[in-house]
Amino acid sequence: PYFERWTERFPTVEALASAESDEVLRFWAGLGYYSRARNLHRGAQKIVEQGHFPQSRAEWLEIPGVGNYTAGAILSIASNQPEAILDGNVERVISRVRRVSRQKGDSEFKSRLWRLSKIFVVSANQNNIAPSLLNQSLMELGATLCTPKKPKCSVCPLSGLCRAHQYQEQELYPPKKKPKSWVHLEENSLALVNEQGSILLSLHARKRWRAGLWDFPSRPPQEWINGSTRLGQIETQYVVTRHKVKRLTEVRRVSGPPSESTWKVAATEGDEQFRWIAPGSGDLPLGAPAKKVLQKVIEMVAVCD
Repeated sequence: PYFERWTERFPTVEALASAESDEVLRFWAGLGYYSRARNLHRGAQKIVEQGHFPQSRAEWLEIPGVGNYTAGAILSIASNQPEAILDGNVERVISRVRRVSRQKGDSEFKSRLWRLSKIFVVSANQNNIAPSLLNQSLMELGATLCTPKKPKCSVCPLSGLCRAHQYQEQELYPPKKKPKSWVHLEENSLALVNEQGSILLSLHARKRWRAGLWDFPSRPPQEWINGSTRLGQIETQYVVTRHKVKRLTEVRRVSGPPSESTWKVAATEGDEQFRWIAPGSGDLPLGAPAKKVLQKVIEMVAVCD
């Protein structure tokens, strides 16, 4: 449903390119990393600016956010060009078929898989199997039959070629990576709630983590905090790539606005913007960590009232 809502709002590259960044991020909510939405937006603008979609891997790699996998997927599936792809499913299939190890390091492991993926699609194309069908078949094979555990080798069309199957080592491939090393972080934020029940949020500046998203501020103007009453503290946790983040949010009730314009509309402190929102309003793009805190703040305030 989230993706359907996205495509309904942005049915063409022109519609996406002309949209405001706030709206793009708001409609991306629920679809994963917000950096992807920002790159899609920038990529759409570049495509509209140049007047056509890229036609080669090199051209696609010039589009923001497009890497080798995305370029290969677009070219093979949308343009039917014999270009390689390598997602997790395809990696597992090829690694098992050829028993590709990590003995020479992760870089050589990936390089060899890319070379084999290219051989697959080129050979298929020479035998009149369309690249779009071949690459999607490899992805589907990895998702349905060549699964991480208990692969269904008895019905796999590649079992006669598969070296891992021959040696009964299917679950040893692809070889596991070294365990992920976690980075533990702690964030502190402040939730100010005014007498009308509105909650203060701030906009993450450009070049900051979660840029373009609204969140709870870490340092609102001190005069807004003076005279406030502490309601409690909320602890939440979330994970981003290699980071495990513990967030502590202090919730405080403020007595009243120093001025109508400052408290009810927005304010700017240096490069940080602030805005008061009513609980339940959905007109601002919020990341998942902020949404989790917002719900807990609303529950805490209801109990205190």
